[in-house]
Parts: sequence; structure tokens; C-alpha cells
Amino acid sequence: MGDELRGENLVHLNVRFSTETELKKIQDFLYEKSGQGVSFTGLVEAMANEGTIVTAVHNIKSNKGSRTAGVDKMKMDKYLQMPKDELILLIQSSFRNYRPKPARREYIEKSNGKKRPLGIPTVLDRIIQECVRIIIEPICEARFYPQSYGFRPYRAQKHAIRGIINVINAGCKSPDQPVWAIEGDIKGCFDNINHRLLLQKLWRIGIHDKRVLKIISQMLKAGYMENDLFHATELGTPQGGILSPLLSNVYLNDFDWYVGRMYMEPHRQCKHKGNDTRRLKWAGVTPKYNYRYADDWVILTSTEKEALRLKRVLTKYFRNRMKLELSQEKTYVTDLRTNGIHFLGFVVKAERKRKTPDPATWTKHLVGKPLPDMERLGKKIKKLLEEVHRIELCQKVNVQAAQIQYVNSVIMGMAQYLQTSICSRAYHAIDRRVNNAALAVWKKLYPKRYNSMQVPLKVLCNLPDRHKGYDSKTFAVWVEGNWFGITYAFITHSHYESKPFDQKMT
Repeated sequence: MGDELRGENLVHLNVRFSTETELKKIQDFLYEKSGQGVSFTGLVEAMANEGTIVTAVHNIKSNKGSRTAGVDKMKMDKYLQMPKDELILLIQSSFRNYRPKPARREYIEKSNGKKRPLGIPTVLDRIIQECVRIIIEPICEARFYPQSYGFRPYRAQKHAIRGIINVINAGCKSPDQPVWAIEGDIKGCFDNINHRLLLQKLWRIGIHDKRVLKIISQMLKAGYMENDLFHATELGTPQGGILSPLLSNVYLNDFDWYVGRMYMEPHRQCKHKGNDTRRLKWAGVTPKYNYRYADDWVILTSTEKEALRLKRVLTKYFRNRMKLELSQEKTYVTDLRTNGIHFLGFVVKAERKRKTPDPATWTKHLVGKPLPDMERLGKKIKKLLEEVHRIELCQKVNVQAAQIQYVNSVIMGMAQYLQTSICSRAYHAIDRRVNNAALAVWKKLYPKRYNSMQVPLKVLCNLPDRHKGYDSKTFAVWVEGNWFGITYAFITHSHYESKPFDQKMT
């Protein structure tokens, strides 16, 4: 590997590599050693290596945000047109005396009608942030809490939901079944991250290269420009920065382990985790299971008393140890048997198993059930219907087909997101409302023949594998001798995820 060991727990990374395959090996090495408690220096050389820079440029180029310019008005295309050696030298010299430019402030609409501020760094700063992320992510990943799912490789919302369901189901025959939950809400989490504490946490997680900490510190303090005015940033990670999701996970990792060590993950390096959890159970410790996705988190426990106690403990913990505030009004203690928790677009409840035709399977035990959050889904359907109505603004038939294709991609995306839950009711809601909107559109576009433009899904030329064998009728347009129509959500069948996440897959 070309690494030079200094002491038992400190590695100076002294590497030469030129291909993405070799970079992958270095990332695997960093992950493995970090998992053994090793810390690292000499990281800047790996970040400023040609192989890392080329990978970073490829990653950013493939992102649609690369077409957005920062305060210097430079887009990604400008850098891609430069000679390769010149671009690499420019980035390497930027690493040597790093001075990030302020981000350009934009606002995006949130689901509750408020606006979320977004900072858009310059393309050069994005490339440097991506180089830093490529090298430090494996070090951080090895020490992250296993039940944290937001902004991490190979993990998704469905894994967090499945983990919660499995824990409820595993305790279904026990008096300690986790049917009480605390739904956490941290006030302005990403805007209030303390920079000094964050740098301490990066050091503790194993990043002992002070030059890297200096680069990250300058990124955090770069500020932003709004209406040609400069604003300094004393708190928070820049939303819109490539490194921000990783830094927020580093910041909240201590909270994950603080709760996790109480019961779910008793020791970081315990060889017999199951035995240790059993020991706590026999000692009379009330079970606690915590799951986090970005700044949304849920803790399951078996009694209301323990849930209320944890809420009080964590309010103090966030204020004193994390310098963050827990919103008392929005941090709910919920009984899963009556209300269910609202988490990541799903409502999770603990209910009796549905009766099957075989009475031998009937039981009084409660099981976890993930259901789509219909209120949140309603807002998404409303936006989808706006896209359906846009079809009537298209004059040419091939432009109508392009808009239909976009509508289909949104329908399939929504259906795939919900497919791990009990989703038939949600699918029918999407299909019914899209079909009604399409009827209105086709009546306006083709008032005399809209009825004849309802055709079976199986005759459509778009998405033929998806529509094969389906007789349900949908609205379509005739393009160059073929029917081109709107798909249905119900074709995306529900898909049961048995495992929450395979930890060894990373």
C-alpha cells in the first residue's frame, strides 16, 4: 500500500496511484484500518492525486447540478474544455493555498410552503469538496453507527423502515415489544452545527491530518452571497455543498452511539453482540432501538415511561453536548398501537396480523406494518397532476410524447418508493387521479375523438416490458404509427424487503 506506520494506531498515507481501480483499493484499505481504530495523516496528497481529481470531475460532471454556476459564473463545461494537465495543476495548486469562494444563495420550496436556503459553491470548490469526500468517506463510514441510513452508500429509506418493522416483529411474543416511539425533531439541525465541535469529532473519528481539518474549516466559514451582499457563516454546514451530508453524519454519529450503546449496540467492537444485548435484557434494562435518516430519527422502546424519560435525557444531551435544540412541540412520544409514527413518507403501526384463510396462522400478536403517508402522498400527487395538465400546452404530438414520458418517470419513481410498504391503496389513489386529469386534458386536446384514444396498456410502444399483458386502458397519443401513453402505478408490484441492510456489503 505504500503506507508508513507511525505508532500502532496512526498511519501516514504515503501512496502513489493513477487509476480508479487503485483508488478503490486505497478506499477499501482506509475503511478496513479505520474499523480497527486506526487514525490517518498524509491525506491531502491522496486528495490532490491525479486519480482522485479525475474521479471527482467525473462524479460532478454526471450530476445535473454541474450545469449550475457559482458566484464566479463558471460552469463545469469551462473546466472540461481545459487541457487535462492544466486542470489538474489548477486543482492541485488550489489545495496548496485553499481559499474557497462564498456560495451563491438560492431558495427552494419545501413541502410545508416555507423556503429552504441552498448554497451553490463554485465548480472549483465542488471539485475540491468531492476530492476531500472521496478520501475521508471510507474513514468515517467504518465508524458510523450501523442504523444510520441517510446520505450513505448503498443505503436508502426502505432499509430504515424495514429495520423498524423487523424490531417490532422480533418482539411480538415478548412483553417487552417496542410499541412506543420517540419521533425526534432537531430545530434547524444543519443550520446550527457548531464548527469547533464538528472539527473535534472529525479528529476523533480518525482524521489527524491538520491540513484537511483546515480545508474543511475554511469551507464551513466561506459564507454566502445574496443580492450582491456577503454574509459570514459562523454556524452550520452549507446546504448544497457536496461535503455537507457527510459532515452532518459525522456530527450526529455521537448521538447515534450514545443511544445505541444503551441497548442495541452495547460495544463498538463487541465480538458477541447478541450475548451482550441478552445480558442487558436480563439485567432489566428496557429495550431501546434507534434509527436515523439525516436529521430525522426514531427511537423505539417498550414503555411510555421510558420514552418520556428518554425525551427528557435527550433534550439535555442535545443542548449541552451537541449545542442543538430539540423541538419540544414536534418531538412526539407515540403509541404505535393507536397512532403510528410518521417517518420518511411512511406511517409505521403495530397492529394485529391480517387473517388468512388458514385459521392456524391467526394470532393475537402485533406486527409492524408500513403504510404510505397518505397526507404527504396527496401533496406529491398534486404536483404530478400539474405535469399531466402540462401535456395540453404542447402543440406538437412528439412534444406531448416527451411530456408523457416525463409523467411516466414520476409515476414509476413514486411507485418504487412506496413498493416496500402496504401500498395498494396508494397506487389506486395515484392511478385514479392521474386518469381523471388525463381525461380532462384529452377532452381539451381531442374533443371529438378522446374516447378512441383510450387504448390497452399492452399496445403501447413506450415501456413495452412494463406493459406486457395488461388490458387496462390508458390515454395515449398516436406518434409515427405507434401509441404512446401514460403508465399506471399498480404495475409496480409491492416488494417485501426481508433484510434492512447487509452491513458487509459496503
